[in-house]
Amino acid sequence: MDKQELEITIDTNGKVSIKVAGAKGGQCLDITKPIEEALGEVKVREMTPEYYEQPAEPFKVRSNQR
Repeated sequence: MDKQELEITIDTNGKVSIKVAGAKGGQCLDITKPIEEALGEVKVREMTPEYYEQPAEPFKVRSNQR
């Protein structure tokens, strides 16, 4: 699994910005969901290019038994 980082910024007016790095596809929404629910309404959501990338496939074990 790739390393994922959150950058949370609160400006002087109380506006909160959350930036996710290292999460591909919809993983960023899963990561920020609990924070968004705690803070309230999301006013603006901007997707990074990583959002449109496919997440890596989980490791699969293949059996050669017949």
